[in-house]
Amino acid sequence: MKTILISGNTHPGMRRTENEDTYTCRPLWTPDQALLVVVDGVGGYAGGKRAAAIAREAIDQYMQTPKGDTLTMLREAVIFANNRIAEERAQNPKYSEMCCVLTAAVADAGAGAVYFVHVGDTRMYRYRKGVLQKLTKDHSFVGLREDAGEITEREAMSHPQRNQILREVGSTIHRIDDDDFMQYGREELLPGDGLLLCSDGLTDMVTARQIAEILASGAALNTKVNNIIALANEAGGHDNITVVLLKNNRTKQTVQPTNGTKVKKTVKTKNGAIASPPSTDKNSAPPEQPATETTTQPSAKSTTVKKTGGGNKWVKWNVLVIVLLAVSCWFFFSQKEKANGRPGRNEATIAPAGEDTGSKMPSSIFSGQHAAPSGPVVEKAPDTMRLTGPKNITDVQHFADSVGNNLLLMPAKEKANHFAAVEINKSSGRAGDTIVIKNLRLKGFETGIKVSIPVHVKLENTFFENVKYPVSNLVKPDTTNKGLSVQMTNTEIQ
Repeated sequence: MKTILISGNTHPGMRRTENEDTYTCRPLWTPDQALLVVVDGVGGYAGGKRAAAIAREAIDQYMQTPKGDTLTMLREAVIFANNRIAEERAQNPKYSEMCCVLTAAVADAGAGAVYFVHVGDTRMYRYRKGVLQKLTKDHSFVGLREDAGEITEREAMSHPQRNQILREVGSTIHRIDDDDFMQYGREELLPGDGLLLCSDGLTDMVTARQIAEILASGAALNTKVNNIIALANEAGGHDNITVVLLKNNRTKQTVQPTNGTKVKKTVKTKNGAIASPPSTDKNSAPPEQPATETTTQPSAKSTTVKKTGGGNKWVKWNVLVIVLLAVSCWFFFSQKEKANGRPGRNEATIAPAGEDTGSKMPSSIFSGQHAAPSGPVVEKAPDTMRLTGPKNITDVQHFADSVGNNLLLMPAKEKANHFAAVEINKSSGRAGDTIVIKNLRLKGFETGIKVSIPVHVKLENTFFENVKYPVSNLVKPDTTNKGLSVQMTNTEIQ
């Protein structure tokens, strides 16, 4: 059977005549590897389409020949694409607002891994044994709240601010070590797993549960791609829709015991011709792309291992005890899951009609709690953001502005608070800028705001509760700057 199956397609949707989405799904350096990319253009039709095309072409070009670590190479490819878009923006006034969002991945069935880079609100999911799990985090106002479990999937799909993104590719020059530009990582890819990459034109129209139902069907991969796109169009098709699917068809090697002591593995591999990459025709998906063909042959004979005498009696008792323990553990955890309610927040699974399975996994940054804090009275109970590490003030303030409410910042763990809640650094602005911080409450941190560039900080309706160092100034005044200045309006330190 084929080791890797891949298929993709894109459609302009029901309300647009042009398509600013594009994609790549093709075999890569070995038969066990594939390159998957979904790009969604931003900045008007002409600019968005151009930015998406530059990104796709740049990534394809950069990934032609392996050059060291796969994940590092993929990150470099996205930086290469970003900087090419930024350079063309600067040279051509027609495209001065163009940029894009994207998700790029290298699936390696031989290594049992998928390496990915993500910027914006495109998405990558892993499908395993009926469960669809989102692996990327949305870089958007609404996406942050959905990933945090603060709003439901349905609420996010209809939210008026769902298209406001926090990060994009091409708006400015970046380096690979720039903070808060891209999400990247390595995830497990087991035999039988599937991957889905898509633009937000799909996820704004179709729930994860609906997608999981199509993936669970026995249809061919390219049919599943078209069925998913058709479902989004049936729901309204408000935006361009792009879907890329991969199936890891690799099977585990058959292990047969021989003579009770040795293990024999028999694997036969046959390399066939690799089909050409899929076309980008809008109305029909290309055929599935085989990356290789692997067949596994079991050993001709298998030996049954038998134990006799008193030892067999003890084996029976041990097996009985293990079974009873396993049943007990299963019952305990199943009851616990029932009490907590359904799969993790970033997972969707097939369930009886009417049952909501599209909730999201807890984020490592946000808790989704909404408890009103003690202290000065505010108009509404603030939304709560629990931090595992410092966050750039621009991201925090954007999120506070998007929810239209006061925001409470707290450490994710009570005893793990030896860091600054927010940072003002070179990615927050330039020397001499005025940074306005408003409608924030910081509670339980060792340091509230760490400032490492010479700026003017203006605090409005900001409260520090149980914060040892409300503002930490790391700027040394010199002849070119006067260091940090802080102006406070309606601000309290408790």
